[in-house]
Amino acid sequence: MNNLYDELRFNKSAAALLDYWISLRAPGTMCPNKKDFMPMKMGKYLPDVFLAEWTDGDHVLIRVAGSRTTDVTGTDTTGNNIMANSVPGNQHILQDFYQKMRTGRFAGVSEHPVSKPARQLIAMALQLPLLDKSGNANFFVGVIKATPIKSEIQNFLLENEKKPAIINARLTNLSVHQAPMEKKLG
Repeated sequence: MNNLYDELRFNKSAAALLDYWISLRAPGTMCPNKKDFMPMKMGKYLPDVFLAEWTDGDHVLIRVAGSRTTDVTGTDTTGNNIMANSVPGNQHILQDFYQKMRTGRFAGVSEHPVSKPARQLIAMALQLPLLDKSGNANFFVGVIKATPIKSEIQNFLLENEKKPAIINARLTNLSVHQAPMEKKLG
């Protein structure tokens, strides 16, 4: 395993997506083309996959959401604008997050609270850029995982229960990492 990417492999679905994404990159390129991404190659991890598209600074639309992704969020998010669904104070963080990923040089990991009956969860999402037909990184393929939330965040969530907040958003610079090109899904 390439330890430079270990932080992006936070669960089996994230590891499978990252390894498949790496295998699609042509030598000398930062990220693969969307046309080369075949969702069925994700096998048993396909229900965890979602695809988003940046259309402008205020719109990142979820184009497709797998069934387990929908289980995490509690609703079918297909067609939703990620920017409109965030706490207003977090929109500048998301805009910067997606602008940097649009360079094709960054992978993004974000953490968001999710309310479920009788418990709170943190949804952790990995997103990787994909190039459109014009060679722009306007698409992001991702996976999501939910884990129990820490109790100290409960009050913040109660104050902002109508809009999901970003608890953490980080980027990994892909241009400084050399990943093996021969990685296969396991």
